[in-house]
Amino acid sequence: MATTRSGPRPAEAHVKRAKALQITAGTVAGVASLALALALTLTPGSLGLPSSPALYEKIQAEDRGGEGVIVAWALLAVPIGGLLQTPVARLRGGRIAAGWALLTGYWLYALLVAVAAWQVQGLFPPPDGPGKSGGLFGALTALALATPVCAACSGAVFRPVPGEHGDTLGGQIRGHLATVALLTWCFNGAFISMLIGKNFAYPRSGSFAMFFPGGLLWGFHAGAALGMLIGARLQRAPEARAATTAVAVSLARTAAALLLCCLCVAQLGWVLPTWAVALSAFPALIALFTLGSRNERLGRWVKFHALELPKDGFDR
Repeated sequence: MATTRSGPRPAEAHVKRAKALQITAGTVAGVASLALALALTLTPGSLGLPSSPALYEKIQAEDRGGEGVIVAWALLAVPIGGLLQTPVARLRGGRIAAGWALLTGYWLYALLVAVAAWQVQGLFPPPDGPGKSGGLFGALTALALATPVCAACSGAVFRPVPGEHGDTLGGQIRGHLATVALLTWCFNGAFISMLIGKNFAYPRSGSFAMFFPGGLLWGFHAGAALGMLIGARLQRAPEARAATTAVAVSLARTAAALLLCCLCVAQLGWVLPTWAVALSAFPALIALFTLGSRNERLGRWVKFHALELPKDGFDR
């Protein structure tokens, strides 16, 4: 008597094996690049390099060791992730040349962030100031680089063609770039605004309203607006471009209204202690969104948005 053999079909087994290899390669890439970055920045002598090259001495003199590790990790993780994911991408039928073009762009972006971080840190407080000692600048640097590094280590840069929904290679790359831009600028906007809020000095007791939750909310919306605008420029269809641009404009309006609300609440710091301003910040923002949902004129400026990522931007 014939028996049926249970288990996944060959196509399903192939997909599961490819997914497992992707996860393994991404994990190894992340861990290996971090270990190598720590060795390069903390113990260069262990790799046969001079123990005190001029660049390391300058980094230590500027007290930028944390940012140095983060940037070195990103610059190493992108190519290492690409190298480990390339054979997996061949197994999946991903486009290798297009993937490495994206990896090159992400590596140059990480280098640009490194140069910018070195230049703009002087605009923030010294090492013993609140903006640096709290680790916010390092967190900003990490989040500015996190999404492209994740795309490299996860293998999301190697797009299979045709995609799940029949997209062309160009369409998949545009969707991927739009997703990376949106996530990156949401993070960047939130942390840049929190850095500004933490050092808000007019009045100093009102800084909480500009830091959290205010800075988190208006910065997130401002960053999302910029990310959506970039996504709109990547759209080819005029209807899709117009719709995405409209969402970006709405997000920008909400960001402006939230910033104005936070500035008004922060002025309470002239007469109230910080804890009282903190207690006022949350209900003020809740009231703003509540009134925005009930008042048509205010609703044009204050609108709750449920962000949707571009289709299959990180589908692997």
